[in-house]
Amino acid sequence: MYRLLIVDDEPAIVDGLVQHFQQVESLELDVCKAYSPLEALAIVKKTKIDLVISDIRMPGKSGLQLADDILFYWPACRIILLTGYSEFDYVYSAIQKNIDNYILKTEGIETIVSAVLAAIDKLDQANQMQAALEQAKQQLTVAEPHLKKQFFEALLLGEKALDLWQAPYFAGLAMKLRSTDQVMMIVGRMDRYDHVPTTYMDKLKLHLSIQDVLRQQLPPHFYVEAVVHDASLLVWFIQPAEDAGMFKNGEGITQWEDISEYLKGMLEPVQDQCRHALNADVSFAISRSAVEWDDAAAEFERLKSSMKKCSLFGQPMSIIHLGDMDDVLKAERPHPAAQLSTGMFNKQLDALQRSLEAGDEPAAAKLTSELYAHVEMNVSSHSLIGMERYYQFVLVIITQMTQVRPSSVQAEDAWTLDLNASKEQLLELVHKLCEQKKEQQNKSEHLIIERIHRFIAEHLGRDLSLARIAEAVYFNPSYLSRFYKQLTGRTLSDYMNATRADAAQQMLEETQMKVNEIALRLGFESPSYFTAFFRKMTGSTPQEFRESVLLRRDRKENRSM
Repeated sequence: MYRLLIVDDEPAIVDGLVQHFQQVESLELDVCKAYSPLEALAIVKKTKIDLVISDIRMPGKSGLQLADDILFYWPACRIILLTGYSEFDYVYSAIQKNIDNYILKTEGIETIVSAVLAAIDKLDQANQMQAALEQAKQQLTVAEPHLKKQFFEALLLGEKALDLWQAPYFAGLAMKLRSTDQVMMIVGRMDRYDHVPTTYMDKLKLHLSIQDVLRQQLPPHFYVEAVVHDASLLVWFIQPAEDAGMFKNGEGITQWEDISEYLKGMLEPVQDQCRHALNADVSFAISRSAVEWDDAAAEFERLKSSMKKCSLFGQPMSIIHLGDMDDVLKAERPHPAAQLSTGMFNKQLDALQRSLEAGDEPAAAKLTSELYAHVEMNVSSHSLIGMERYYQFVLVIITQMTQVRPSSVQAEDAWTLDLNASKEQLLELVHKLCEQKKEQQNKSEHLIIERIHRFIAEHLGRDLSLARIAEAVYFNPSYLSRFYKQLTGRTLSDYMNATRADAAQQMLEETQMKVNEIALRLGFESPSYFTAFFRKMTGSTPQEFRESVLLRRDRKENRSM
């Protein structure tokens, strides 16, 4: 939605144009008005303006001077100038200032509308070009480590590797890793550090230092990328360079098992350097061999699980090779029916959170049942992963419990969320949550509508542009327009017109105010525009309405005598 400002020192022209553009729903314009350059500048200084229709000759400041001021605040604004004079000097100056159009007032409303449509086309084109430039700029200026972190985090959460490699957002990443080849993985975790990091940045700095230590230990014929996952685990992705002949057999096939054993041996000096240089003990887990990119998330889960196994014995400075953990991991490997990749599990958790926030009980109940079934099988077949996933699951529910009033969801409900909680208990809690969420949303929406109506009632004679109303209720103006129509079934403009018409009828019926006084009280600078508005809304002029009211009173008094 674009915002149009109409400026002229003749109120009848301003009001007529405002009325016309407000009635053209296909344009979706938020129309503001000003009866002087000074009033226009007051609006421009605090409200983004996209289009301006302005008279050229006005007291105090010309339209050309006003255009300079407007373009200072909003350089992309398109300006259309109106005049009653066909003067070459004005036209020449307008062309020099890159004014969109110069229109004689005698040319009529259709010419003005055509000029507005042309200006809107230019705004659309400019916005599309700006979006393209911003995208290009983003790819050039966004920090490379941040993009890489997002790439590898998505990979570890189970996103399809091909989708990530082909995503425009990641296009141009400077990575030597090959998407067509397999990759080795190493996971690291700090067991102990002498100086406990007290802030996120201190911990991140220590993580990055450990990454650098491993990178320095790797010989140049290895390519490596690293990411800090979930602010606690370090993950490395490693491939040999194309010319790393020592790790290939006679047929040129990469010997990944040999690479895995080599990297395992390299981790010892990495641990020693971390202890001596960083005062930190670090444990590592390494793949038995290379994996396909799409299997990286599953391999990551296996590496994490192996580290958890060792941590149960309080063993620091571990170097775990998955090949040595086969028997242990196989003993607790979930039944195929219970397997749910980390990526899919996290996606279902996100979907549950969104459905609970929206109060969508059918969707929330379905997801709760599915997640409960998966977690139940995980707990029985792989206790550590099962417990971890269960508490991730219930944390989503508890987080939503903190965001509703305690009338229907009590604090004691949280105590039912232990490993013995039944599916029925969880579904009952989800039912309560969704019910309360819907109730809160309905109340919130009605309160917003009441605030909008109150603001309109208190400001009938003042600025009632969409921008001012949105400012009063802390909304985005374009969204407010859609929000209001969605809830009430009519536009804000329709409501404001009906409210003004009701107020006008009340003043005509209950006061002795003159028609022009009522017009001013309701924000109509021109009595003739007020009369036209009133006739359109009621079918009669203000004077005819007042006379009919007096006639009805006289008849009523005669009947009572």
